[in-house]
Order: sequence, then C-alpha cells, then structure tokens
Amino acid sequence: MNAYREHDMIILTTPLPAIDAADAPVSPLNTIWYGVPSQRMTLPQLGHLFIVCPLGETVAACSGTLVDSEHYLLLTPSVGNNAYILDNLRPDDSESRLLLLLLSPAFIAEMAEFLSIPFDMTHLLHAVRLPKGDVISHLLRLMAGTLHDPEQTEELFMEVVGQILRLLRLRHQTLINLAHHKAATVNDLIPCLLQARQYIEAHYLENLQTETVARRAALSEYHFARLFKTAFDITVHQYVLRLRLNRARHLLELSTMSITDIALTVGYSSLSAFIHAFRHYTGITPSDYRAQFR
Repeated sequence: MNAYREHDMIILTTPLPAIDAADAPVSPLNTIWYGVPSQRMTLPQLGHLFIVCPLGETVAACSGTLVDSEHYLLLTPSVGNNAYILDNLRPDDSESRLLLLLLSPAFIAEMAEFLSIPFDMTHLLHAVRLPKGDVISHLLRLMAGTLHDPEQTEELFMEVVGQILRLLRLRHQTLINLAHHKAATVNDLIPCLLQARQYIEAHYLENLQTETVARRAALSEYHFARLFKTAFDITVHQYVLRLRLNRARHLLELSTMSITDIALTVGYSSLSAFIHAFRHYTGITPSDYRAQFR
C-alpha cells in the first residue's frame, strides 16, 4: 500500500485496505483513495462520511444505488457492523477508476460549528445519486489529477468540504422553510429538492425548463415549482439567471473573452438583454465591472 500524510489528511493509492473498526473510536483523519476498483470492495469502517465518485466509464453499485460517469454518491457513516459493499459492474474495463473520500464527521462538525452551521448529518442525502457537473464533482475531477501534489490536493479537499458545508446549510434552511409540512414528507422532499438544485447547477447553461427539473425530482411541475420556491426562497428561473450571471462575472474577471461572447456563453442571444440583466443584478454594466479588475 502506498500512502502519505499531509496534516490531518491521508492520501492512499491501491490497494484499498479492508478495515473493520466499527467498535473503535471514529478516526479523526480525512482520507482520499484513488485507484482501480476491484470487482467487489468493502469500504473501511472508520465512522466516516463517504463520497464515491466513479471516473471514466466506471459503473458501480453501492448501498442499493447505481453510480456512473454522470453521477456521484454521498453515504453517511455505516451503522453497526453493516459495512458498505461497492460492486464494480465493469471489472474488465481497463479505464475503470474510482475516487473515494472519507470525511471525518468530527472534522466536518468542527468546521460547521466554526461557520455557525447546525451539524446533524442525517439520512437526507444518503445514497441519493447526485448529478455531476456541479461544483463538488468538478473539484473531485481536479483532485484526481493532483494527488501527486499533496498541497494542491489538500486545497481542493478543503474546497470540497466547504461545498459539503454549503449543502448542510441548504438542508438546514430547507428544513426551516418546510417546517409546516409533516416530518415524514420533509424527509422525502429534501433529498429530491437538493438533487434538483444540483441538477440545475450542472445544466444551467443549457435551455433548462422547470418541467425538465421537475421530472428529475419525480414531481409535477406546479408542485415542484412551489416547493422549490418555498425551500430556497427563489424560483427555478431566478436561480438559473443567478448562476448564469455569476458565471458571467467570473468570465469578466478572469478571461479576455469579449462581452458579446460572454453573453452567448451564459445563454443570452441578445447583447442588450445580457447588459440589462447584468446591470440589474450587479448595479453596473459588464464593461464597468470588467474595468474594476483591469
């Protein structure tokens, strides 16, 4: 086994050790494993929160959920002696790769407390297929290519943790906003709503319709639109616009693309419509905004 430690993080390469420490204290270490998944793998039992991210054309099943090149998975710590079993459904694929993050609950809780986010890791996102294309999956893909550089890997790891905390904050706020619903209903709704929100983050540059996202959440368009607005204090349309305009801000700050090209990139067919929307969102025109960073 190859491994090296950077502060409170361990980076492992093949093989993944089979560890059963269900009765032992939870490890305070965060761990990253990257390698070729065997046909059947038992995930280490160290009390961690898992992020399972197939890479390439890998297809795997874990905890009754199928994940592939389009999805990743978040698993809460296993209970008792029921270790998670991961089955590689394409064991003969030479390009099969898997990135596995083991997040220490104590570390996440400490960071959540520092940011005044209530920490109560429940089943609400457990084993829910999350669509790639969002910020977390982008960071995971970058991390797989930087494992030779522990400092850069740790920086990306901390960004992933920040995004997990963002999900916690969203979950907590959603619980508050949906408090008038029955608890059992909320437990069913929140994973669907968070999954839908991440789907929007992965596809906001496309011609995305509320009906499309509602189908992903297995809800009627009207019911989904009303719940999304209640849960997140913003409509689907407004959220798509916010993501597009934030992307435009990023391009104005860091790229040399023309304003017309940026408008087209973030989904505006009319330059004047983009300038109007950008000024309404930021208070200044795209040209003035870019000038601040020159």
